[in-house]
Amino acid sequence: MRAASILVVILVWAGCFTESALSAAEEPVEAATVLAAADDEPDTAEAKKEQPAEEKKSEEKQATLKPLTPKQLKELLQQRVKGSIGYSFRQFANMFLVSSRLQLGTGVGLMTPDQEIAKIPLLSPFPASYRPTLREFLDSIALQTYSKWKYDPSSRYFKSEIDHKGPFEGLAIFEFTKTKREKPFEVKLAKGWKANDEGTWVMYVPPSFRVGMDIYEMGTYSSDKTPTDPKFFDKIRQDVSLEWAQKMNPKATLKDLQIKPVGKFQALYFEAMIPSIFKKDVKWRQWVFMDGNQCYFIVSTILPELEDKIYPDVEQMLKSFKVKKK
Repeated sequence: MRAASILVVILVWAGCFTESALSAAEEPVEAATVLAAADDEPDTAEAKKEQPAEEKKSEEKQATLKPLTPKQLKELLQQRVKGSIGYSFRQFANMFLVSSRLQLGTGVGLMTPDQEIAKIPLLSPFPASYRPTLREFLDSIALQTYSKWKYDPSSRYFKSEIDHKGPFEGLAIFEFTKTKREKPFEVKLAKGWKANDEGTWVMYVPPSFRVGMDIYEMGTYSSDKTPTDPKFFDKIRQDVSLEWAQKMNPKATLKDLQIKPVGKFQALYFEAMIPSIFKKDVKWRQWVFMDGNQCYFIVSTILPELEDKIYPDVEQMLKSFKVKKK
């Protein structure tokens, strides 16, 4: 049986399957080879010292992973995957181990030793029309989990009861660990407003209400054929904008999108009155624009009776938006 067919699905928990994961579960598997749970602590030297002699002997027989060469790693990170992301990091990691093998030919293990990262819910920033590279995909997850990722060529997250004749192939592990990250943009706060960093987005809260404006980092994008073509990035801006507009109003079309400035950038703008949790309609406004290959999405929801108090501040902050020098 090929190594790729041995990749086990038993870590995919019941109730957490996506459609792609369900089809993957039908593939032949060998239940004796497993990847540690996405938030398991990796094996450490201290833990090994405390193991009884019988366990140490068993460990010596454990299979190891065959590390990717620099060329293989580069090629893997450049391959494209479906942009759909959901559930918590732990749950999604379990599903992605299966679906990534179907998409890439290599199972991708998303691991973290941090319980907080494992519990964070994930969302996809990518429009349905776009398939991100694996690198862009991992960057998006890291942004949402306040973490950084790195390829882990060791076997510390890998466990097996099978006496393999050689290193296990067809599996790449990426570890996510906490990190501090400075936002790549800045906005001059209006008087009395507060900013809360929520990972992929910043919530701007006015003094008169609990919501006012949010700024989202909607991922980075690339084209295999035309990497610097402005038309490609215009299409990304259009797709992100229209997809969100249609979530607010299913009848929205490209004709409903207008060009409006945000700082020095030209954004696609859309507005609509939508139902809200406040039991009355609110004014939804959105701006989508590109800074090179980085997409930004800004949204403001305001109750009609608070328009005069909040929206002038929103306009003021939009004018002040700028990307920090890299």
